[in-house]
Amino acid sequence: MVFHSATFVVFLIVAFAAFWALAGKRDARTALLLVASYVFYGAWEFWYLWLIVFSTLLDFTCGNRIHAAKSQGAKRAWLSVSLVGNLGVLGFFKYYDWGIEGLATLLSSLGLANNLHSLGILVPVGISFYTFQTLSYTLDIYRGQLKPARNLLDFGMFVAFFPQLVAGPIVRAAEFIPQMDLEPRLDRARFTDAIWRMGTGLVKKVVLADGLGAFLVDPVYEAPGSFGAWMHALALLGFTFQIYYDFSGYSDIAIGVGKLFGFDLPENFDGPFKSRSVSEFWRRWHMTLSFWVRDYVFFPLMGRTGIRSRVRIAFSVMTTMVVIGLWHGASLLWLLYGAVQGVVMAIEQVVTVARRRRRKASGGLALLQWALTFLFTVLVSSLCVRPRSFEQAWAMLSEFGSGGAVSIWGPVTLAVGVAIHFLPKATVEATRRGLTNLPLPLAGVLLGLVAGWVAYLVIGATPFIYFQF
Repeated sequence: MVFHSATFVVFLIVAFAAFWALAGKRDARTALLLVASYVFYGAWEFWYLWLIVFSTLLDFTCGNRIHAAKSQGAKRAWLSVSLVGNLGVLGFFKYYDWGIEGLATLLSSLGLANNLHSLGILVPVGISFYTFQTLSYTLDIYRGQLKPARNLLDFGMFVAFFPQLVAGPIVRAAEFIPQMDLEPRLDRARFTDAIWRMGTGLVKKVVLADGLGAFLVDPVYEAPGSFGAWMHALALLGFTFQIYYDFSGYSDIAIGVGKLFGFDLPENFDGPFKSRSVSEFWRRWHMTLSFWVRDYVFFPLMGRTGIRSRVRIAFSVMTTMVVIGLWHGASLLWLLYGAVQGVVMAIEQVVTVARRRRRKASGGLALLQWALTFLFTVLVSSLCVRPRSFEQAWAMLSEFGSGGAVSIWGPVTLAVGVAIHFLPKATVEATRRGLTNLPLPLAGVLLGLVAGWVAYLVIGATPFIYFQF
């Protein structure tokens, strides 16, 4: 049930009407959203609902036990149960086949006979997202930063809330569960803001991301030898913006749908391609994941002591980025993606320390920093994320034809996507205010036109790229 489908529209209308009919009854509206969220996920993979139920029961129990434990040893024991249970399930479903295949290949290369076979496991949609979400709950309780949810119903809804269940943003219990106690409201300002976010998200996904994929990226990646070097360069750049508009579009829709039900979800993107360093890029791209690994991986690796040698910083950065790479997918390309990011960020840390003694970067240097960061981002994303193998990645750099052409809509969509991304925030905000303050009849007509345009342009109801993670 993808956001840009007629099935989801019907589902959303029914859930919305039922929710506001029960808005004055806290437990009833929470139960309704829990059931709706299970229906939403069950439409994807009914039998994998048990994994969400397992994670819910596991971390609700562990959270209560950690909070009630009298000794630090008991707290650590229950935290270990949570970590082993969650990471064990994630590891089996997402990494078992990859690990077995890699081990079989290694043994065969050493001349050792083996009978290792993968199981052909289907990775559950969104498992990386809700696993990190539930883990943050027990980790925060262990640290004394959070009290347990008041009951299983509240915690279950926190884990399964359908707008962000399968592709984020990754939500922390401390910022979500307290919102359940607030009386939901939906005034004109909140409603129009929700529609704005959902509308912009749909345009990002259906018009920009899917347009780039169909008219530029997919044709070149599937037959690189048929296209010249310039088309390869456009396709590499095109995929960088395709995945951005695909994922940020999903986040925008999720945030907008959340507002319809009285919840404020965290922002996930902040103009990432405006960054002047890879470190800054990760403070602007998939922000909820970046902050999650910062708080639960990077900071613990750095330790609480004031001693922070360059070696320790480099090790912590590298480990954190490898975790980010493998969180996305089980492949050597994703491992390389994280490792390369980590190397560059570790180098940046050393350069940043040295630069603190100097004056602020000049305009020319700032432009060079942006250009190098943008080039790095394009190459790493388009050569590690889009290709299905190292061979396909290498083909994008080496197999060139003398001709080949794509639809004019590919380069046009790319130009529009680039221009929109680099618009000043003030311009975007002025556009939002202008559209959301339109008289309701005119706003309704405009919304209908946009909905019709999006419905016409839906290209095979393609799933969001980040569903695979």
